[in-house]
Amino acid sequence: MEHDANDFILIPAKGGGALVRRSEIAGGRPNGADGGIVYLKSGPSVYTTASMPQIAGYLGAEVAQVRES
Repeated sequence: MEHDANDFILIPAKGGGALVRRSEIAGGRPNGADGGIVYLKSGPSVYTTASMPQIAGYLGAEVAQVRES
């Protein structure tokens, strides 16, 4: 699935969610069992009820394969 970097996505959160421009997402991390935190280039963070794999899916990210040595 291809996405324009300026497309908006709705990130699920308590109270409805946050409408975020894809190009403004700088990164993210898990936040315990309750979901994750998405960091935005413009400053504020979005606390989401979605897991990091769900967020990656919204962005069309690929999953890295870890090699065992």
